[in-house]
Parts: sequence; C-alpha cells; structure tokens
Amino acid sequence: MKSTFIQNDNTHTAFVQLNASACTACWKCIEICPNEVIDKSFLYVANTVIHEQVLMYDASKCTGCTKCMQACKFDAISIYKQ
Repeated sequence: MKSTFIQNDNTHTAFVQLNASACTACWKCIEICPNEVIDKSFLYVANTVIHEQVLMYDASKCTGCTKCMQACKFDAISIYKQ
C-alpha cells in the first residue's frame, strides 16, 4: 500500500497557531486570508484521500490580522503563545 503525506511541518505563524485535530477542512480560513498564508493539506493512502486539513503554508507572510481565526467556527486556529 502506497501512502503519501502532503504536509508542511508549520502549524503556526508568529501570530496564530493551528490545532490540526480540530480542523474540519471547511477551507473558510483559506478563503479569508489576505496573504495566502494557509493552504490545503491531504493525507493519501492507496491514492485515496483519507484526511484533509489546513496548514500554515507560508508563515512568513502572516501579518497577524486574525481573519483566519475569526473565520474558523471550530476553534482550530488560535493566538500563538510562544
């Protein structure tokens, strides 16, 4: 069985953090982000998607506007506490 995990290890920016287990893959945060910080992540097993979530694709572009956090109704994005 072939599996491919398309994901970035970034679960936070300097301002917000992602709780991947709470992400329902509604993509609202991706739609609202003005800087294209967030992108889609998929877990494939035998060429079938078995899990979807978001990832912080380019954390350096985050300006801390928190629009993604406000758009998330599942509390998957919160303020990053260093």
